[in-house]
Amino acid sequence: MGENAKEGSKKEVLFQRRLAELRSKNEQFPWTLGETKAEFEIPKEESKLLSEKELDRDLSESEVERRALLELASLSFNFRTFYKRLHYELRRAKRYTRPLSILLVAVDRLEQIGNKGGNDAKMQVIEAVARVVLSSIRDVDIPGRCREDVFGIILPETPRSGAEVAAERLRTKLEDLNVVAGWQNYTITASVGACCYPGRAIEAEELFAQVVEVLLATMRSGGNSVAFAEP
Repeated sequence: MGENAKEGSKKEVLFQRRLAELRSKNEQFPWTLGETKAEFEIPKEESKLLSEKELDRDLSESEVERRALLELASLSFNFRTFYKRLHYELRRAKRYTRPLSILLVAVDRLEQIGNKGGNDAKMQVIEAVARVVLSSIRDVDIPGRCREDVFGIILPETPRSGAEVAAERLRTKLEDLNVVAGWQNYTITASVGACCYPGRAIEAEELFAQVVEVLLATMRSGGNSVAFAEP
């Protein structure tokens, strides 16, 4: 491993440690992070973004979370923590008999954007979509990266009626989004899959599997729409 690669790896470890410290302080993850697997592919593409940035111990919590959402280098970590948080929030919803919803937001035709404009264009689109996601959710909602082209949002205390409003608001905002990258203009649309508790799914794995299923069906049918798993 070259010196640049070693330095990048060291910075990645420090970043993840900083993120874990903040989440532990906020009692977001009151357990030991174990190996959690879900039926959802996590791409293994590399990114230079994190390795090119100097980490700052004085970063605000919101900036650390924002980086975790945007950086491909922290994608697998971000998905694991998002999945762990889903387990926690569902357990809390069961205990207090409260509703819970989850959204998966996928950028339509991201691969085509990459083929046309390269990785830089693709990354600018991902970052633009991430900013819309972050600006569209409540403080109590939990965002995460689930795949290169997919963002997850956990909506605590939210029944289907509220999730429908949130999902359609996100879809509409992204439909109006235009990204200029490399002298090219890209019009963005998104597919949104959703699943709610209580419903057929009673475990986190089932909830996530159902929302993935409806998301993929929505993407295959042309995208730019919202679909809910059957209750």
